[in-house]
Order: sequence, then structure tokens, then C-alpha cells
Amino acid sequence: MGHTEMVLMLLDAPQHAAHADCCQGGLALVQAAYHAHIEIVRMLLDAPQHPDRADWRSGTALVVAAEYGLIEVLAEECHVEVVRLLLDAPQHSAHADSKDGEALVQAAIGGHIEVVRLLLDAPQHSAHADCQDGEALVQAATGGHNHVVSMLLDAPVHSAHADSQDGEALVQAATGGHIDVLSMLLDAPVHSAHADSQDGEAHVQAAIGGHIEVVRLLLDAPVHSAHADSQDGEALVQAAIGGHIEVVRLLLDAPQHSAHANCQDGEALVQAATGGHNHVVSMLLDVPQHSAHADCQDGEALVQAATGGHIDVVSMLLDVPQHSAHADSQDGEALVQAATGGHIDVASILLVAPVHSAYANCQDGDALVQAATRIAAT
Repeated sequence: MGHTEMVLMLLDAPQHAAHADCCQGGLALVQAAYHAHIEIVRMLLDAPQHPDRADWRSGTALVVAAEYGLIEVLAEECHVEVVRLLLDAPQHSAHADSKDGEALVQAAIGGHIEVVRLLLDAPQHSAHADCQDGEALVQAATGGHNHVVSMLLDAPVHSAHADSQDGEALVQAATGGHIDVLSMLLDAPVHSAHADSQDGEAHVQAAIGGHIEVVRLLLDAPVHSAHADSQDGEALVQAAIGGHIEVVRLLLDAPQHSAHANCQDGEALVQAATGGHNHVVSMLLDVPQHSAHADCQDGEALVQAATGGHIDVVSMLLDVPQHSAHADSQDGEALVQAATGGHIDVASILLVAPVHSAYANCQDGDALVQAATRIAAT
């Protein structure tokens, strides 16, 4: 016997029939909504005596149906129908705006556009697109659900504001590289998002992901454009970590508020050297203004490059005409790290650097100790 027939039997028992609205009745409705059992939902709501309440516990079943509406195409269609049944129940219907619009937020998370439409268009107690300070918009932007974002921004009443939560939707769209969503948020006719909100966090996140078109869009915004040098050049540092050379170039060449290659005491250079991103290292050293110094942070870039065995980077840092790195900085730590990693080619150029060469007996001979230890280990 199927579950539908079982529910019908329990509700229609000639004596002591189950009540759809019993203390666990609302839970039965929630479970039916979760699994998109349309017929069971309909039976519980339409029971001739003691029908279930679609608004049980402030519409929990509605939230559940909205949340799980896109497990697969068939499931999406079923959950849309469940949402419709709950909203249209003849008595005690669910309110789309219950729990401060949580059903709308959950539908936005999953990109369930038909559920979003139902909730916004409910004839009574419709959900507000700007509920929870625009949380539905933030979640839709996070997932790159551009059709949902458009619907929330264009709602005729209580539309979402693109600049809510200090532009958090913009930051999330930039993080995911969702350029279509980003464009909608920046171009909203009223309450548009500001590219420089949260001190430029959107372009920092875009730089982390290497989303060059997103970075360009934020820097070129006609008003409230992002500043490449915001957060003391954090976007440049993050782009250098990832080796995103085109993003680095864009930030350094920004016509206004360009990033400085020597920001954060040369942290971008240190990170690029750590990753062995030699093209980024070269660009940071060669930029005409505010160039990075190879000897910044007491030669930390050289130490990191030697640790990774990045010989091209080591050579660049030692050979730059001004502010070159010293092979003997940090008491020869670069040599010790090269010896530890067995990078003989790196150790060789550190020992023969024309000036400030590393001493083989630095740190009381630790380079020798590390090399010997590795030999013994193998």
C-alpha cells in the first residue's frame, strides 16, 4: 500500500480517525511539503474534519517547500505546486511574509524563481523583496541567480535595495564573478550599489578570484567607483597571491587611485615571490612609480623565493638595479632555506652574489646542518 493510500485510510477511519491537525499534524504537513507529496498535502489541507493548518508554526511548511524546491526539475515543479497549495488553502492559509519572509530568502538561495514569483505575487500577505534588510537579494547574488536578482529589484512594491547591508549583495556577486548580477546591482535606477562600498571589499574579493572583468567594472563605475588602492592595496596583494597578472596590471594602471606596488611594505612582492609568480614579481619591481623594493621586509621576498626553489625570482630580486635584495639578509636565511629544500641552483647564486653574498657558515653553519639532515633522511 502506498503512502498516499495510508494517509487516506487514517483520515477516513470510521472510528477514531486521525486528525490532520493533531499535535503532530503540522509535522505531517511539513514532511509532506519537504518531500513534495502533492496529494498528501492536499488531503491534509482538505480533510473534511479537523483539516491541517497551512500556517502551522508561522508557515514552517511553506519555508520548507521553498527551501527544497530545486532538488531536480521534477521536484521543483512539485514544490512549486506545494507552495501554491499552502498559499491558497481555503482556511488558515500560509502567509508568504511569515517569519519575516524566510520562505523568500530560502527560495532565493536555491534560485527557485517560480517559488519566488509565487511568494511576491501572493494576493494577500505577499512576501516583501526587501525583507530581512535585503537578505533574499544577498543570497540570490551569492548564487549568481540573475533572474531572481532582477525580480527582487523590480518588484513593484517593497523592492529590494541593491545597496542594502552596505552593498553586501555586490560583494557576494563579485566574489563569485557573477558579472551580470554585478551590472544589475550597479545600474539599479534607485538605491544602486556603490562599487566602493565596504571600503572596496567587492574588488578585493574579485581580485582574489582573478575575475578581471569584474575588477574592471568596479574600477570604471561612473560614480562611487572602487579605488584600486583601498584597504592599503589589499586587492593587489590578493591578486599577487594568486598570480593573476592581468588583475595586477589593471590595479597598477588605474588612472585614478592606482594601487602602489610597494603597499603594505611590499607584501604583494613577498606573496608573488612565495608563489613563484615571476611575471608578477617583474611587474611589481618595474612599475615606474611606487615600485616594490626587492629588499623590503629585510629581504623576505628572497627568503620565500629561495624556500620554494624559484630560481628565476631569486635572480630578479638579486639583480634589480635599485634596492636589490641582499643574499645575506636575515643572517643568510635564504641560503638556509635553499639548503633545507635541496635547491642547489638557488644556493649557488646566493653564495656568488657580487655584493652582500650569503656566507656558507651563516647561522653557525645551519645551512650545512639542514643539507646534511636531508641527506640522512633520504
